[in-house]
Amino acid sequence: MICEQYHAHQLNDLVLSGQLRELIRINEAQHERSFAEMADRICTQGARIVMLAGPSSSGKTTSANRLATQLRMWGKKAILLSLDDYYIDRDKIPPGLDGKLDLEHINTIDTALFSHHMEALLQGQEVELPSFNFKTGKQEWTGHTIGLEEDCILLVEGLHGLNPALLPKEVDLSQVFRVYVCPRRSLELDGHEPIDGSFLRLLRRIVRDHLSRGTSAQRTLAMWDSVRQGESRWILPYQENADADFDSSTVYELAVLKRHILPLLLSIPQEEDCYDRVQNILRILDQVQEANMDDEIPPTSLVREFIGGNTYYE
Repeated sequence: MICEQYHAHQLNDLVLSGQLRELIRINEAQHERSFAEMADRICTQGARIVMLAGPSSSGKTTSANRLATQLRMWGKKAILLSLDDYYIDRDKIPPGLDGKLDLEHINTIDTALFSHHMEALLQGQEVELPSFNFKTGKQEWTGHTIGLEEDCILLVEGLHGLNPALLPKEVDLSQVFRVYVCPRRSLELDGHEPIDGSFLRLLRRIVRDHLSRGTSAQRTLAMWDSVRQGESRWILPYQENADADFDSSTVYELAVLKRHILPLLLSIPQEEDCYDRVQNILRILDQVQEANMDDEIPPTSLVREFIGGNTYYE
């Protein structure tokens, strides 16, 4: 049922015939196997720190949690850490040439502090972790400390996770395992036009930001070009540093996302600047049959990170 290049008419046939549920189960099993294989490699290598990175809406947070579960099956204590907590205070970030803050820039992260903490942890020391308050835009200290005991593995997820500036200069790379997460599998439309991973990520972000952050589709679309520019500069150049590459796409996802995103896009008035882009998205979605099968998607699925119902952090 799964092939390397899937066509829209194949997906539509499965939706209309009621067979999409089996495809969902197979896709989810494929992801689980990938996480299990990564955990095997990490533990066999003896890595103590896992750096997990990827562009916006790739599914990094869920990937880190699912990988942590697999590591626990090895008897490891997995500690999750977000690079977001190492953001420097917003008022300390120098604006760009346009006078705006570039929140995709590596200089938004306190790389010196993070590198120092990684070095200390690998040397068996304890460190106090910062916590970033997104409401105040400032870093806070709450007394939360961690250490890497013999059976511990630290999982760090964030946009810049593969940037070498985050690691101590003399780090033993055998102690670090790097993972790049990004949707790659393309769905081919009947006119032989492939849908790439960036299109899927945009749809994911529109749905997620509306659901969990109260952000309008117009606002997400307005930011997207800037987000993509930041990815090209600060994320994509470092993907070759990864020890493992995880394709976070699922063949069934567009059919499921359509139900969630369509009302958001159809409510955008013609006078909005993003209207032409919205019409292009609708043109593509028009070739995909909508599927109302959220009940089949597991609560730990990557898709749940965007449509809601992910039990890792809800």
